[in-house]
Amino acid sequence: MDPLSIDNPPDIITAKAAAIHEAMLRESRQMREPSFRVIGTDDLARLFRLYDEQIFAGWLSRTVTEKAAGPVIFRLSSTMSRAGGKTIEHRHMNADGSRHIHFEIAIASRLLFMTFGDIDRPVIVCGVLCQDRLQAMQRIMEHEIVHLIELLVWGKSSCAADRFKMLASRLFGHSQSTHGLVTPRERAAVEHGIKVGNWVEFEFDGVRHIGRVNRIHHRATVLVEAADGMLYSDGKRYQKFYMPLPMLKAVGTGTATDR
Repeated sequence: MDPLSIDNPPDIITAKAAAIHEAMLRESRQMREPSFRVIGTDDLARLFRLYDEQIFAGWLSRTVTEKAAGPVIFRLSSTMSRAGGKTIEHRHMNADGSRHIHFEIAIASRLLFMTFGDIDRPVIVCGVLCQDRLQAMQRIMEHEIVHLIELLVWGKSSCAADRFKMLASRLFGHSQSTHGLVTPRERAAVEHGIKVGNWVEFEFDGVRHIGRVNRIHHRATVLVEAADGMLYSDGKRYQKFYMPLPMLKAVGTGTATDR
């Protein structure tokens, strides 16, 4: 089978995605519901296998075996905060000078678990409306499979390029290359009223500080202007604090100096 020749009509795309959805819930040892609460890397491997069988008749696994030193490695990432997934081609040099490669697909588990919870809004992944976490994970895996196909066939991949968009549309009905999962920034804004760029106040070691939020991930990175701090590109010196969001209070005005 040549995956580049596949052009699935919408009804086939919907039917195969639904069959894979059902098979995942039936076969998984951990996933008990569509908006699952537990997931393992074996579930990612299972999802990949189901797509390979139902869409590509085993072409993905056969081609990876031909070109790589082993099967695709799957990883759950609790640190990815922007991308829903990532496909990586690792190249290694052997002692004899020869090279080998292997492929890795990582899925942003933290973003999945942040979504379909207490923040109630439509979730659109790759241009497709998703009703549960499993559907969202399917769309992300589909996106990463397109990256893998491009790496296997052409040795490079870009979801901003026309070729990627064409393949994603023909194979899976994707109309976009972005995810709409809930991010740490969105949760911080909804739950704590804090956004990047906001002035916040907090207490650290008994001292009250006021600074500006520079980044939001597991915690917020807050920059507080200080004479002995690190020099930044704006010509000022800042101390950097990594603060849990509940410890921050948004303030309307202020200066980046200790108070």
